[in-house]
Amino acid sequence: MSKSFTLVLSVLCGTILIACNGGGGGGSSNGNSSFAMEPIPPNPVQPVGTYNGLAYSALGQPPGLTTAYPDTFWPNGLLSLQIAYGNNSESSIANLTAYVRMGGHLCSATPVKYDSVRNTTFLIGAAHCFVKYKDSATTLTRANLSPTSELDVYHGVNAESITERTPYVVEAVYLRQDYCYNATFVVDDQCPNFSPSYGVANGQGNDIAVIQIQGHYANLPAESYPQVVPSSEYPTPYTAAPVLSIGYGINTQSQNSAAECSNSLEPCGTMFYTANYQYWQQDTTGYHYLYNNFYNNGGLGGAYGYSALICGGDSGGGDLFWTGTKWILLSEHTYGPGGACGTFYSYLPNGSTNVSSYYDWIMPILNSTDPISDCKNSTNGVTICVTNG
Repeated sequence: MSKSFTLVLSVLCGTILIACNGGGGGGSSNGNSSFAMEPIPPNPVQPVGTYNGLAYSALGQPPGLTTAYPDTFWPNGLLSLQIAYGNNSESSIANLTAYVRMGGHLCSATPVKYDSVRNTTFLIGAAHCFVKYKDSATTLTRANLSPTSELDVYHGVNAESITERTPYVVEAVYLRQDYCYNATFVVDDQCPNFSPSYGVANGQGNDIAVIQIQGHYANLPAESYPQVVPSSEYPTPYTAAPVLSIGYGINTQSQNSAAECSNSLEPCGTMFYTANYQYWQQDTTGYHYLYNNFYNNGGLGGAYGYSALICGGDSGGGDLFWTGTKWILLSEHTYGPGGACGTFYSYLPNGSTNVSSYYDWIMPILNSTDPISDCKNSTNGVTICVTNG
């Protein structure tokens, strides 16, 4: 089986999960990577685990959901594998995610903080959604980024529908200068790969972005946003912790083509499912990935392996964990295998960037009184930063 990995940026690039870096076209990553190895023996029955001494089942119902969590979102008894194990009508789920447009392309993001003093909201997304090209191997620059005039953020259950979405103006996007380190690519291409088996130490990766928008996203209380936290607050790896994954990409429940995602026919929407936590964690310099995948041992139509649940347009969408008192953002969607949307693979196909690994880079931006200036001047703890603001 070919193990080809691609970014999952834009549904308008087609259904093969290729990256467009805010433009068009793109290509897939080389398959000769360390991901070809089985990380650990497949085990469909993970330990149940606990969080702060409580069983996951005892963490309670997140506020606002109208259906039982996580049971209603768990992928059991389905006749066919779908990207969304639930529906796209839960308004409380839509409050936990955002729809991001880059010209004619689509990504997702997670709101994490509202600053009432400046009436601005910060979200976490994927860097590859905002990079048009890269001409320096070592340093990402402002010129490489899509301008704010080409970016829009929307809130709504069906953000493709003009009548159902609320728009927000993008003030700035913040990326790391070492994004896709040691590599260059041209317009309509992409970072060559996201595997540490390529390149050198401090090599390609760091696929994370902070997005700043005008206004109060979804008018949520501060405690309702998913939180960026250090790894010490994460659930135990390799346990059956429920993880809610969200994105605005292709919705295979509707069986619509990717091209229709641009004309308000509602094939795209708030999609969500619950998956087991971390079958494998890869954590090397520049590469900080989590794999929040449901494992099926032949129960769904005889399918076997790890679920490729992330589809085109889901890039930057969040993998969330309910602690019993708050949602925490574990990771954001980065890549998946080409053409594998809604299928099972015998190896781990979907990689999400571990947000906690960038905690010390993110928090100074969120807490700055002038993050655009601090990013440009590398002051007040906002370092190795580049912005289009």
